[in-house]
Amino acid sequence: MKWFASHRRLLLVAAILLILLILLLASYALKDSESAVGEVAGTVVAYVQKPFVALRDAVSGGFGSLINDDDLLAENEALKDELDQVKTDLIKEKLSREELTELQKLSGALNVSQQDYTLLAANVISMENSNAFDIFTIDVGTDAGVNRNSVVVCGDGLVGRVLTASKDSAKVVAIIDENNKIGFQVHKGRDFLGVCYGDGKGNLSGYLLDESAVANEGDEIVTSGIGGVYPAGFVIGRVTKAERTDDSDLLEVSIRPAVYFKGLKKVAVLI
Repeated sequence: MKWFASHRRLLLVAAILLILLILLLASYALKDSESAVGEVAGTVVAYVQKPFVALRDAVSGGFGSLINDDDLLAENEALKDELDQVKTDLIKEKLSREELTELQKLSGALNVSQQDYTLLAANVISMENSNAFDIFTIDVGTDAGVNRNSVVVCGDGLVGRVLTASKDSAKVVAIIDENNKIGFQVHKGRDFLGVCYGDGKGNLSGYLLDESAVANEGDEIVTSGIGGVYPAGFVIGRVTKAERTDDSDLLEVSIRPAVYFKGLKKVAVLI
């Protein structure tokens, strides 16, 4: 009796739960009945089921959301991969077009009646002076027939000459280097000869050897073939200024090179 007295509240809760269970079982048994008792039973079942159905929907909705989110993430990843591939294809296409343009320009570099040379294409792989681009490295060397003083050109004109060559690479000194002297000529009815060299600022300076020589802004300067290194006929650049100074009777000229050295990617070596 003492136990029942001390656990009166627990017994009351248990009794209520038992009654609810009996009512629930009875309601389930009678809920499909068309009688008034069946209607009441159906109402009770619906009322009892309501929180459980809500819980089920919340849980299933959560899992469904997770599933949908996973599907969405997978779709986004697929679209991202596809976009990356499109970007890669566009870059490759652009590079292919640029490379084709460079090669087409290179193919015209020997249209100067240089029948004694073979044109060897090469890529510029590094540069030593980013400001003036005086010296740079190409990816062909002695194994391909490149040697010291091999002439380097591109589709725009004369680039320079090989300074040193190893087995599979070579260093090229550009015509804009201050120590790289080049014999040139200006076509003005008669060929006026001169010598030019880099001015240290990415352009060329020089002078004409004949005191009566004439040159004007815009005149094209080409190699003369004198000096034994550069064959005649390759474009060097154009005159930007021509003047005589008090220090000399010779006509001094400033020349803008035909080649844009900072953007140089492909060249050709005469071997």
